[in-house]
Amino acid sequence: MKEMFGKMTMVLLQADEEAAAQNKERFAALGFDVLGSCGSGTDAVRVLCEMQPDIVLMDSFLPGRSAQDILEALKEVNYREDAVYAVLSQVPNDYMAQRVMQAGADLFLVPPLDYQFIRDRFKVLLDKKKAGLEPIDEGKFELERYVAELMHEVGVPAHIRGYDYIRDSILLSLEDRNMLKAITKDLYPTVAKKNKTTASRVERAIRHAIEVAWGRGDIDVINAIFGFTVKSSKGKPTNGEFISMLTERIRLDRKIAV
Repeated sequence: MKEMFGKMTMVLLQADEEAAAQNKERFAALGFDVLGSCGSGTDAVRVLCEMQPDIVLMDSFLPGRSAQDILEALKEVNYREDAVYAVLSQVPNDYMAQRVMQAGADLFLVPPLDYQFIRDRFKVLLDKKKAGLEPIDEGKFELERYVAELMHEVGVPAHIRGYDYIRDSILLSLEDRNMLKAITKDLYPTVAKKNKTTASRVERAIRHAIEVAWGRGDIDVINAIFGFTVKSSKGKPTNGEFISMLTERIRLDRKIAV
């Protein structure tokens, strides 16, 4: 496993040489060991197999191959399952985000990039993978997939920070309903600890996600879940209402015991 002096090693798969040079400089300044870059989708799999980096940042489309194709092709060769794979798209695209995540990506990023935040996310994800992947719990996997689908329907884009925080909040609340009774005291700090951030940042990111989602989602789904709350409060649901009502919808749909 290539990791020099405790640094996270990285390979960039970017067609734009100037963008690759800029990202190399920015990530190197944050302590990454950037092993190299490749602008060809055709050569990407070979390069990754040779260099075996901890982190891979790839464009959504490269000459000769898309990120989804590359991720699928890696499964057929000697690739690192404990590496972190991030896909960079120039524009938000929920459909693409879902496709590449299903193919094996860990992150879907859209400019402008918050390099400090991305560095921290890379570290968290890499630590989890290096600790060893637990055997897949099919029931848990199916539940997480269902949560992701419902969040997509109500309009929460997968590439923003609040998406992870809302997903984690829902899953935690499904495990322990008391979390919904102490969102500020218990839920936010628990989500913050899991994601190595602060409770106040979790709260702000969730609020931002709700703002972004409103008007993007399936109106029938939104009305079915939030109609009464929105009408009674004459506005968007609060963070607590949003998380609570999605949690209860999933609990009912999946017949999860209280």
